[in-house]
Amino acid sequence: PQTPEPTHYAFGTLVGLEGAAGTLVGLIYDTRLVNPEFGNLGPRLSPREELLSFSPDYLAETATLVGILAIGLLRPGGESQQGVPTIAVEVGTSVRTLSDGEIVGFHRPGGRLRVAYLPQVLAHGPLGLALAQRMLVQLELLLPDDRGRLQVLASTVGWRAAVGGIQEGRR
Repeated sequence: PQTPEPTHYAFGTLVGLEGAAGTLVGLIYDTRLVNPEFGNLGPRLSPREELLSFSPDYLAETATLVGILAIGLLRPGGESQQGVPTIAVEVGTSVRTLSDGEIVGFHRPGGRLRVAYLPQVLAHGPLGLALAQRMLVQLELLLPDDRGRLQVLASTVGWRAAVGGIQEGRR
């Protein structure tokens, strides 16, 4: 498999995970870089070259872990289901970015704009607000016919973020 570029796992990227019932649709909400060498700045008992002979099971691998919020399902026939999916993916399932066509199909079932998963995203607090704002900007670019509706939603989410920040400051 090809190593993904950082833009493929950026905050707010829509991704798909293939399963038996279809493609689980998710939003990337977190990216963590894992480096096992972090914190190993102290003295060592042995040189790095000898580490394998003393600890043969030690793997010094760096990794990028992403958090994915499942927001729906794309079925093989093109039908989409938004909200908490009724299926789970198996460990080791590959993740890919959704194509523009898949994103449009997911958000326009029957030719009408639908973002039924938005309350699920907003329930994740300040991070959910930022995620919703990022998602709505992305949709405005892909769905020009729905730009007006999406701008109203974006304004509402922006207002909620501003008012939420004021309320947090009062506590």
